[in-house]
Amino acid sequence: MFVIIGIVVVIGAIVSGYLMEHGNLKVLLQPAELVIIGGAGAGTVLIANPLFILKKIVGDWRGRLADRPIRRRGTLRR
Repeated sequence: MFVIIGIVVVIGAIVSGYLMEHGNLKVLLQPAELVIIGGAGAGTVLIANPLFILKKIVGDWRGRLADRPIRRRGTLRR
C-alpha cells in the first residue's frame, strides 16, 4: 500500500513542480522524458549506495510488490 502511495507522491511532485514553472504536460508524456527522469533517479540510487544496500533494496521491493504481510523483523523497531 505504501509503495502505491509513494509512487503517487513522486508523480504528483513531478507534475506539480512542472506546472509551477508553467510547463506543458504533454512534454512529460513522451518516452524520452520518462527515460530521463527514471534514469536520473535510478542512477542517483546506484551512485549513492554500496552493492550490499542495492541488493537489500531489490529484495525489499520484491517483498513489497508481492504484497506479503510485513513481519516484525522487517520493521525499524526491534
